[in-house]
Amino acid sequence: MLNRNELLGMDDANLLRHCRQECYRASGPGGQHRNTTDSAVRLTVLDGAVVALCADHRSQHRNRADALKRLRLAIAIELRLPVKPGVEPERWQGPWKLGKKDRRYAGFIAHLLDILAHYEWAVGEAAKALGISTGKLVRILAKDSHAWNTVNQARAKLGLVNLRRP
Repeated sequence: MLNRNELLGMDDANLLRHCRQECYRASGPGGQHRNTTDSAVRLTVLDGAVVALCADHRSQHRNRADALKRLRLAIAIELRLPVKPGVEPERWQGPWKLGKKDRRYAGFIAHLLDILAHYEWAVGEAAKALGISTGKLVRILAKDSHAWNTVNQARAKLGLVNLRRP
């Protein structure tokens, strides 16, 4: 069974081989062209644990490429790898200013969320372990609405207050 980091490290062709791919006709705006071709794409990995879809374009190829990007981010956000107890968490070994188009972005967000989960979503402790300021960690999370919502949902389950956007 593949783990999250192995999936995130794969190139697009290999990741597609590990996915169940479905093409279908999507409803919604787009007029007469929308419902004439099976251009929408749904990708499922890890026996349905993570699903991503795209029906934004008339081209199946573009929808597949966008669905792959969404799948990588969904894997990063939904799957946690535990930090070994009693061991100092690893620090991120790359640049801290990554855009969503950067191939390493999903792994970066996954790493941040793993550290936050390890410290029970306490942002100050996680930032200290990462070697950055609390404000910087909050600003990084605020740039990605999916990561932001994930952190706030986890904090709410523990009775912690939601983070406020900077």
